[in-house]
Amino acid sequence: MNIKEYIREEEDGSRTTTSAIEMGGTLKTHSNKGPAIVNKEQKIKEYYLYGVKLSKEVWEKKKKLS
Repeated sequence: MNIKEYIREEEDGSRTTTSAIEMGGTLKTHSNKGPAIVNKEQKIKEYYLYGVKLSKEVWEKKKKLS
């Protein structure tokens, strides 16, 4: 599994980091080690497994299976 990180600079000057995995030629937002989308300045933490957005609680239960 090859997870890559992508960084985007936002209009307010903050940075959003997105972790993604390539699956069948398509990038899917994914991280089993923490939030897949993070922006510290905007206080954003979003959890994804294989492109599916999950609550932190559900992600905690499912991350061990990924």
